[in-house]
Amino acid sequence: MGFAALKELRKLRTIDPDRIGIMGFSMGGHLTVTTAFETNRKLWMGDEKGFAAHAAFYPVCRPFLKRDDCTMTGAPMIIFYGTEDAYGDGKNVPEFKRLLLEKYSFEVTTVEYVGAYHGFNRNEPAISYHDPSAKGWKGYEAWDAKAANDTLIRVVDFLRKTLAAK
Repeated sequence: MGFAALKELRKLRTIDPDRIGIMGFSMGGHLTVTTAFETNRKLWMGDEKGFAAHAAFYPVCRPFLKRDDCTMTGAPMIIFYGTEDAYGDGKNVPEFKRLLLEKYSFEVTTVEYVGAYHGFNRNEPAISYHDPSAKGWKGYEAWDAKAANDTLIRVVDFLRKTLAAK
């Protein structure tokens, strides 16, 4: 669906087709990362370029560590995550970053928030729920004002720099 949206946005005359980024949260963050894999870009876009930038918030990176091919499109990417994430991103994001650098020569920017949980920018009361994908099957999300406010500044800066007119 991400690539379908990209194709539709490129049809609009008011949008520069070479300056479209993607941003997602949780499973949307996971989708944001998957759109940066060259195999997925080629499968869905053929010879067309993919997204110009990728901004992922707590994207559940564990499945990427088992993936056979993480060759990236080369578009800049930033990942925001909390160390206490119920889906293991506190451990998995740094491992994914290392994998991309060592095996694929791709440098992803990561921003770690010590003590932050999954959904740290969801301004709602904390919530616990059953989820087989979470550590111990216990999903948990909690607001972290400091992390949430910091991501606003950082993601806008990232998108301004990566999508600036050339």
